Amino acid sequence: MRGVNEALGGLFSSRINLNLREEHGYTYGAFSQFVFRRAAGPFVVGTGVRTNVTGPAVNEILKELKRIRESDLNPNELSLARDSLIRSLPADFETSASATATTANIFVYDLGLDYYSKLPERFSAITAANVRAAAQKYIAPDKMIVVAVGDRAKINSELQKLSLGAVETRNPDGTRAEATPHASSVR
Repeated sequence: MRGVNEALGGLFSSRINLNLREEHGYTYGAFSQFVFRRAAGPFVVGTGVRTNVTGPAVNEILKELKRIRESDLNPNELSLARDSLIRSLPADFETSASATATTANIFVYDLGLDYYSKLPERFSAITAANVRAAAQKYIAPDKMIVVAVGDRAKINSELQKLSLGAVETRNPDGTRAEATPHASSVR
């Protein structure tokens, strides 16, 4: 999963960031991440875009989610993802806090005491086929929940064109927004 994420949205040179930032100029940056838990955790994609490109940006993100499932990484993408994973490992032990959190992961996730010593070798062995298989297993574009924050009057019509499913509107405090009250119920 980590190899998938590095190439998809974990690196500055990831597919999502290059698409939204470099190709379309929709944002300064975009990312994705798996949130690991003992049980299933969420997969998240996030960015901030200009109001007028909210719909197109969501569409491009969904395209990238589908593309990572349908096509192999090119050799450069694969190399960047593997190298990033391997080279970032020392940071997991750089400070007392990060070393403690990393060591805790061994016990929280039942990883085994030799997990981190074997991780560079496991990352080096990642292939494009491995990444595609993991993407097909763990990335589900049709099950994604899109959360768009902004001026509803300006972004709603573009999002509706994407046929994302039922729309739910929330108030700033997170509670469900009520439908506009009928005149007879206003006091």
